[in-house]
Parts: sequence; C-alpha cells; structure tokens
Amino acid sequence: MNTNWAFFRGDVKGAESLKFNDDKWFSVAVPHSMRLEKKHNGGAQIYQGVGWYRRYFKVDQWASRKRITLNFEGVQKNCEVFLNGEKVATHYGGYLGFVVDITAVVKFDRTNVLALRVVNTNDPLTPPGKELDRLDFNYYGGIYRDVSLIITNKLYISDPLEANKIAGGGLFITYPKVQKEKAEINIKTHLVNGIGISDSVTLVSSIRDRNEKEVARSVTKGLVKAEMEFDQNLVVLQPKLWHPDHPYQYHVVSQVYKGKKLSDEKITLMGIRSIAFRSPEGKSDGFYMNGEKLYLRGANRHQNYQFIGDAAANSMQYRDAMQLKKGGFNAVRAAHYPQSPAFLDACDKIGLLVIECEPGWQLFNKDSVFIKRTYQQVREMIRRDRNRPSVFLWETSLNESPTPDSWAKEVVRIAHEEMPNNQMFTADDFFAKGRKYYDVSYKVINEDGTDPNPEMPSLTREWGDTWMADPQKENGLRASRMYTAKGLLAQCVLRQNALNGTMLEEEGGYWDHAKLDANKRIGGYFLWSYNDYTRGSDVITAFSGVVDIDRYEKFGYYQLQAMQDARNPVYGPMVFIASYNSRPDLDSTITVFSNCDQVKLYRNNQLIGDMTRKDNAVTAPFVAAKGGSPYYTFKTSGYEPGELKAEGIMDGKVVAKSVVKTPGKPDHLEIEIADWGIKPVADGSDMIPVYIKVCDKDGTVITNTKALQSFKINLQVTGEGALIGAAIPRIEAAVQYTEGGIGYGIIQTSEKAGNIIITAGSSGLKSASTTMSTIPYAGRFLQDGIHAKWKFEKETEDSSVLPTDAVDVLPPPIKVTPEMIREPLGGLPTKIENLIDDNLSTIWMPGKNQLPTELVINLGDSYTLKGSRIIWGKDSDWYTYSIALSTNGINWQNVITNKKVSGQEYKPLSYNYENVRQIKITISEVQPEKSKVAIKDLQFYGVKTNEKR
Repeated sequence: MNTNWAFFRGDVKGAESLKFNDDKWFSVAVPHSMRLEKKHNGGAQIYQGVGWYRRYFKVDQWASRKRITLNFEGVQKNCEVFLNGEKVATHYGGYLGFVVDITAVVKFDRTNVLALRVVNTNDPLTPPGKELDRLDFNYYGGIYRDVSLIITNKLYISDPLEANKIAGGGLFITYPKVQKEKAEINIKTHLVNGIGISDSVTLVSSIRDRNEKEVARSVTKGLVKAEMEFDQNLVVLQPKLWHPDHPYQYHVVSQVYKGKKLSDEKITLMGIRSIAFRSPEGKSDGFYMNGEKLYLRGANRHQNYQFIGDAAANSMQYRDAMQLKKGGFNAVRAAHYPQSPAFLDACDKIGLLVIECEPGWQLFNKDSVFIKRTYQQVREMIRRDRNRPSVFLWETSLNESPTPDSWAKEVVRIAHEEMPNNQMFTADDFFAKGRKYYDVSYKVINEDGTDPNPEMPSLTREWGDTWMADPQKENGLRASRMYTAKGLLAQCVLRQNALNGTMLEEEGGYWDHAKLDANKRIGGYFLWSYNDYTRGSDVITAFSGVVDIDRYEKFGYYQLQAMQDARNPVYGPMVFIASYNSRPDLDSTITVFSNCDQVKLYRNNQLIGDMTRKDNAVTAPFVAAKGGSPYYTFKTSGYEPGELKAEGIMDGKVVAKSVVKTPGKPDHLEIEIADWGIKPVADGSDMIPVYIKVCDKDGTVITNTKALQSFKINLQVTGEGALIGAAIPRIEAAVQYTEGGIGYGIIQTSEKAGNIIITAGSSGLKSASTTMSTIPYAGRFLQDGIHAKWKFEKETEDSSVLPTDAVDVLPPPIKVTPEMIREPLGGLPTKIENLIDDNLSTIWMPGKNQLPTELVINLGDSYTLKGSRIIWGKDSDWYTYSIALSTNGINWQNVITNKKVSGQEYKPLSYNYENVRQIKITISEVQPEKSKVAIKDLQFYGVKTNEKR
C-alpha cells in the first residue's frame, strides 16, 4: 500500500470523511516524511505539526469471507486511523508498528477511503517524550515505513503485536540447547479461530535450510475454539550455527490445516545460535557466541538521511547494514529506538549483531501514562524482534535518563517475562539507578581506571565523540568533508588514542569509555557514530559519523575497517591512504590504514616507507593486542604533488592497493550510482542514492584544500524515476552545492520498470549523464480506488525562506578572573581557572565532593545581567542547580531554583536583572549515583550598569 497516497501538510477539519474534497492535496508515496528538509536542518528547523494522509482502495468481493488487516510498520509520532469516515485506531509512538483489523468496516467492490491524521508535535507522554529543541535527534513525522493490507482466512496465525500476549502471539522460536552436534528448538505458535465454532486443526511446522531441504518437522493436532498456542519441540542435527562471520538462516514453514484444507501459511526466518556474557567457567570476561568468545566492534546508527529524514525505503536500510559490515563492524547499536524491520532483516542476513533500544533520551516523566507506554513499548519491541538471531542485547532503559530504581526493576522484570529463557539480556549504564537489576552494564569503570565490579558483564555503548566539538577548528572528534582533510585526520588520531585506552578528553578519550581495547575483560564497544545526523537541540550537524549523512565514507570509516582480521574472509585484507595529497602543510606525513602484515608506501613510484604490522603495533599496543591494526605513519622528506600508492602485503604478496592522486583543475562531473549491488525495483517507492563528483581530467575528485569550498551543480532525472525534492528549491536537491567536491541525490522509482536517466551539470565543467534500469516489482499492489488526480508537491522560490523564532542576542561575556570566585572549602580543588578559561578540555571540580556545593562570583562593578551559560563536566550526568543574584552580597534573588538538567544542556539562558554585583551558584544534586560536581566552563553575559549597550 505504499503508492497512491494523497497528503496535506497541516490540520483540516473533516478530512476523514468519504465526501471530503482532497483534489488540491499532493500525490506521495510511502515511506514519506511530512516535509522534506535541507541536509543541515538542526536546531528544531524541521516541520512539527499535523499531516493528513488519504488512500483510496478497492477489495474484491471474494475477500468478504476473509479477515482483513492493515499493517503499519511505523508512523511518527502519534496518529488516528479512519476507514470510510469511522475511527478504527489510535496509536502512540513512532518507532514500533501496529495492526488494525478492518474486517467489519471495509466495503467490497467499491472504493474505500483510508485516512490518517498524523501528529509529530512534542508529546511528553510518548517516549522518548523530549521536546524537539532539546532532543539529540529529530522527529521528522509521517508514514515513514511500509504499509500493507493483509487478507487471511479466519483461522490464522496471529500477529504478535496485535495479539498482545505475554511471551506469546505469532511464532516464538527458542533454542533450549545448542551444540555443534545438534540443536533443540522450541516453537510456540499462536492460532486464532475467528469462525465462531470449534475446529479440528493441524499445525505442521517444517524447518528448512537455504536449499529448501527439510531438516526437522513437527505435526500437532488440536481442537481450537477461539485461540490456542501450539507448543512443538524439534531437533536439527549438525546445525549450521548463526554467527556474524557465517550468518546462516534456516526458515520455518508453518502450515495450518482445517481438516485437509490449508487455512494459513507463514514463513519465518530463524538463526540457530546461543549467546552468553560469561565464559563457560563463569567469568565476566567478554561476549560469547556459540561458546566461543567474540569481540564486539560496533557502531551506533541513527535512521535519518539527507532530504528524506527517517523515511527511507527498505533498500536504503539494507545498504546501511551492508556499509556497516564492510566497514569492519560486526555489531550495531540501534540508537535510540527500535529501527526498521528492513534494517534488522539485513542484519540477520549479512551478520550484524544488534543492541535494540527502547525509545528514550535524557528524559523520564513521572506521569503514569508515560510510564505505562514505556513498559508497553518494551513488550512490543521484544515481541516484534525476539526471533531475530541478530538481536543479542535489549536496552530496556531510557538512554541517559534519571529513571528511578522502581522503574528499572519493573522494566527488567517485563523483559524477562516476555522472553523467559537464558537468552534474554538487558542493559543500562553501570552508574544508573536500578543497575542491580540489569544483566549487562555499560562502561563499568571507576574514574581512576579501576574496575568497580569485575563480576558485571560490560560493554561500552558510546565512545569516539564529544558533544561540544567544533568541526570548523578541525582538531576534534567531529569532522566533515565540507572542511578539509585536516579534520578528517584529527578525528582518526583522537579515536586511536581512545581505543588504545586514554582517559583524557584532550587526547580523545573519556574516563567512562572504560578504556576500550585496553580493558582486558570488556565485551566490546560501539562507536559514536556510524553516520552524521542532525539534532533538534543544535543547529550544527553532529559530524561524528564515519560516514556523512549522505553515507559517503570519511577517513575514519577505513580506520575502523582495519580493526578486523585480514585473514577473516568476511572482511579480508585492506589498505587505505588517508590523504588527498593536496596540502603541503599536511601531506609531508602520510597516514595509512591497513590490516595487512606489511605496508609499503610509494610517492611518484619511489618507495618512501616500508613497515610491518608487527613493528607498528608498538604505536598502539592495546589496539594491536585486541587484533586491530593501528594506523601507519610515514614521514617523508617533504611534500610532493602527484601520486601516492600504498600496497598491503601478506605472505609476501600484494593483496590490496590504494592510490591517491593530487587533484588537478576541475574538468568534468561524474555520477556514481551507489546501489551497493541492489537492483532498484519498480514498486513506486524504492529509492536509489547517487553521488555527483567534481573531477579533474583524470577522474580525481576535487577535494577541499580550504574550508567550505563548493561547486554549484544542477541535477535532473527523467524516465521511470524521479529526483526526490526536485520541485522544492528550499532543500537544494535539484540545484545544490557540493561538499568536498561531492553532491548527492535520492531517486525514487515509478511503478513501471524501465530506464532512469540522470544528468548533472555545472557551469564551466563538462556535464555527465548515465542511465540505470529498474526491475519489475514481484509483489502485489493493492487495487487503487477512484479519486482525484493529485499533483506532486512544488514550492516557489518565495517559500524557500521559512519564518524562524527571534533569538535574543546576548552581550559579550563578562570578564571574570580567579580572584573574583569563592569556591567551597575543604580538600584540594582543581584549578579555579578551569572554570573561566574558555577551554572545554579542562574541568573544575571542588576539592570535597559534598552536596550542596556553592560558588560565589563577586563581579566588583554593578552589571545589568542578561544571561548565563554553564557547560557541565559530563554530558550523561544530571545536575540540579540554582542561581541567585545580589546587589550587596546579603540579600539574594533567585533567578533559577532547583533546575534539573542533563550535561548536554549547554545553551545560554537569557534573563534581565539590573544592578547585579554578586552571583551565587548552588549545585544541590548530581545523578547518577557516585557522579561528582564538575563544570567545564562558566560564562555570564551583561554590561556595566553605567555603560550603554
């Protein structure tokens, strides 16, 4: 049902009615975002509001004796569903699907009208619950995952989300015993009989291999009146076990017979495997799969893309999984919410282990409705994905949120109730409240580097980023190709420092990363992050990915690729030169990533360096000890333009090459179809990404030597496909500006198979044109109903400028010196200068860790105070603080009283108070437990009372 939808952005009365006139609405296909957005859309610039969708369809008369349901995989965030003017469902939450039974409402052999009212405005009662302008990602809104209509007989296998049964509904497949010789498999199958009379039913469950050979079979009979759960035990001999290096999938064919007549059939993919967070001897020294230790090298993934936000087709989801796998990762954390079934399907198939996360980020609402929904979403995500071999850990916690002990206890109980076996593992941060209830903790380490609980299984869920990095300076952990190679390299240097165990922020680490590869018993880590993404809370894009928002790889992608064993055929040998050889100030020293035994580097065919992996291991010994490969640094006598060539050598043979050429003058455009071998399907909703590259005459991309260099390009698509956003100048899709010499577009297919022609042009450069073909859709389209002929959405140039809220302009910070600050007595505090040095790599902590902690700043002169800014010491801690002002140091007026904020609440607060001479900051609480008062920087904005602003 992904095609032939009508859409209206905004609220309108009566749009659910059959008689409503929608002829002025826009024609759209699902997945759909309620508004296409610019690439860099942070700072709550995306559309928040209401959107209406209408879909006209017909169902043939033969289906009148059947059961008919609608299956929505994801609607962001809340929605009401109407069929033929009647409300049939209300759903809260944008990350899990839902099923709507429309059997009693649908009309046959005539046009039905399905209408959805979708709302993505702030809703504190629906997890994650945080306001967009304070959120670390975006709620884009819309019907952004697949929609299907399912027709079955009235004796059928239920859907687990619709059935709403504890540890039940649909199929629930478990593996009580897994050995190389044999695997015991239990299958619980929930059948529903909607006929109204008891029936004699036979359930045949057949486990088959990839070649359709049956390897196990069970036949069970029963008398089903309304519903019944069949419990079957099967054995597979010599099973092929699922593992990221060999992700073998069997499938269960479930056949339901009423007498001798087949009533329902369902195919369910499965992977036989066992997991543990303790060794066979009981030690918490890592992660084990099928009895063997596996070091987890993962990355965090957000589901958003350029232009389309979260509304990506299934093939786009699959490409992400393939890119992660090729990038040296064997695991992914689905941050911070359950992600698309298509993405998880790909993880199952290609071998990526998954941490599945409950929707949440730095917010806990004590309201009973919010709490009830958190519990229900945990149940639903487990029911949806419990059969997946890829999902190994369930983050049944609200990420970095101050959840109470009682909530943690209950949510873990619920998870184990839904999956009552020894393969259910839940996780939260070690220093979170309720940590004693979880099975696995993140970041088990003390601030001094010691291990507070060697018996607790441990992972690091996030590392490799700092939330206050400035990518323009090109010296931190966030880097973009819109600047230069300097930042891309700096990101890699800092990340290797972190991997090798540093706990110093100025070196790229942090104490609670748990020292990563330097931690002997850690199960693995998850880099922040796989992809760049935009945030509601910050206008600046989070350039923390190893790939761009458009999925183009940065240097860091290849750095992590080199962490895998070259002799593992899943990954193989690799070598990559992290240079464009275009900056004399950078490129006299060359960085190379490789997992090979030996690397040779040539400049203009002259050998300039030869190093072995064994010798290079001393540069990052802990990385090497975990099986990774530290980067190679080749120092040359000086810079030369031309060609760099690196050879990766194993067993004396060259097995991998990397060549980099100094870019010449811009000459022409080239188009790369980034389909990753997945043929585009003519289903009206498939998507294909394309890159447009500015090249010299030899085909070398014109990369940046200075920040923000760019080329204006024009992109056009004709034939059996369309460029998404082509008619919307605001988002800069058809007319756009390159970043690092590269542009980007997403093409959506039509419903007719054929050729798609892509043409790109730029003033002064030779244009490019290429053709790709789509293949016919093998599935079934739902029959369209009678409706108006809608047009595709267009925007005029006038609408390209959208209104924004006015922002108060604060005066410059008041100059504060150490002598003006009175800090708490007791102990040896860190330097008070750290509070006011405008340096985020330094930190102030009181000498005595007691609460409340009080700082008093005597400004000396009288000021009109306009605002303040506190940059807290740790981004995932929570601080409760107050600010009071005084004209004389005796009488105080509260400006802020017991305000509770996360460490990522770093934006300035605006206010207006006159004649201020003293400021008092009182920190009354820090969470989680054992956290300490810590401030990186402190600023006050104002002007002297006797001066004009």
